[in-house]
Amino acid sequence: MGAKKALERSQKNLADKLKAKGLKLPLYPTPQLIERAREVMGSIDFDPTSDPVQQVLVDATAVPSIEVNCLKEHWHGNVWVSPKGAVRDCRLWLNKTINEYRNGYINSFVFFCSASELLRAAPVIWDYPVCIPFKRVKQLRATSTGFESVSPSTWNLLVYGPPLDQTLNDIDKVTLFYNKFRDVGRVIYNEYAGDNWANDLEHFEECKGKL
Repeated sequence: MGAKKALERSQKNLADKLKAKGLKLPLYPTPQLIERAREVMGSIDFDPTSDPVQQVLVDATAVPSIEVNCLKEHWHGNVWVSPKGAVRDCRLWLNKTINEYRNGYINSFVFFCSASELLRAAPVIWDYPVCIPFKRVKQLRATSTGFESVSPSTWNLLVYGPPLDQTLNDIDKVTLFYNKFRDVGRVIYNEYAGDNWANDLEHFEECKGKL
């Protein structure tokens, strides 16, 4: 009972803050998506985008305290990242995720958001396996009586960063990601994935006048 009342107070406080800014209550990922991500990574050790409501769904081993700005701190382990907001905010979180991953602070990640414009605005996405759902994945909105299912107004996407230190005896994590999410949407992973897309951009800058 105490935990339920604390959750309700947290949600009301969030609602009041959002109302003051003219914003809506955030949408949260469904347990079905979260559990698939957990199965692919083996665990969810950290959720930098967590809040008290999201933690009920994700049940990450560790979450940041409310005073911590996770965009300025290092992360650890296998990470679930599901930022709220539009393209600008989601791109900040994506760039931070990629930076933590490429610098070896985290082992792997699954990034989920409903800012599909990232597919154009953040070409680094194409360096990794991407799942583009066949239809918009419904999300959850917290209410005083529980969660209600909501269809977002924009498309969703999932990005996977597999472990960089896999051995021959390890399960092929990219194939596992494909098998777990192929019934959600098309999983795209091109032969150049893992290369630095900036190399292609440099080549374009050098050669575009010759087209």
